[in-house]
Amino acid sequence: MRWEYVGNIVIIRHFPGMEAHEKEIGEVYARELDAKTVCVDMSGVSGEFRVPDMKVIYGTETEAVRRENGVLYRFDVTKVMFSSGNIEERERMAKLDCTGETVVDMFAGIGYFTLPLAKFANPDTVIAVEKNLDAYEYLVSNIEENGVSDRVTPVLGDNRNMHSEALADRVLMGYVQKTREFIPYALRIIKPGGVIHYHDTFYVNGHEGEIRKVFEEALGDRRFEILAIREVKSFAPSVSHYVADVRIL
Repeated sequence: MRWEYVGNIVIIRHFPGMEAHEKEIGEVYARELDAKTVCVDMSGVSGEFRVPDMKVIYGTETEAVRRENGVLYRFDVTKVMFSSGNIEERERMAKLDCTGETVVDMFAGIGYFTLPLAKFANPDTVIAVEKNLDAYEYLVSNIEENGVSDRVTPVLGDNRNMHSEALADRVLMGYVQKTREFIPYALRIIKPGGVIHYHDTFYVNGHEGEIRKVFEEALGDRRFEILAIREVKSFAPSVSHYVADVRIL
């Protein structure tokens, strides 16, 4: 049975027929793994806000604290998502050289990429935009707990409503499946020569050509350069989550 430990909360994958024994299952996991709470991931995440479908089968406290590579993430596992599979990309954000840059995180969530970048990559400022109120409230508290309030400005709202032009040296687009719909808004705020970190899902075969096609269609005659493409994690059979670093010329 697949399970994940988040802070001192255990999350297990739902399997057919478990409802008849979920009380006993919760007690066993709590005892053997010394967990305060046991949750069942019923069907992954869904909707615009990628809200998890969780059922608590043991305990009551659902707020977790995850410490990862010098960054603290606090969040409620029943209200906001946290993808442990994105750990290498979070590490990469910490290793970037963003000295003097203005960075816009269009889908900040609880600070998945904002926090390591702000803490270790030396940006001048990070504007972290989040539309989901639950995630935004944790974003604000995580900024404070990680000691980066002096360089991160959290914004509650829709990134499509940002009207500043040529604002950012770097734009983070950490969203999948509908990310291409937001490229025009990223292009509005990126400076010439700036870099967009574009996340989305593509079929493994042909993903490089598809990513290039997405930007060709979005930019028209405007030039761009694909600096790198990395696989973040497997997403579905024959489909992976990729991130492309794209310089807008």
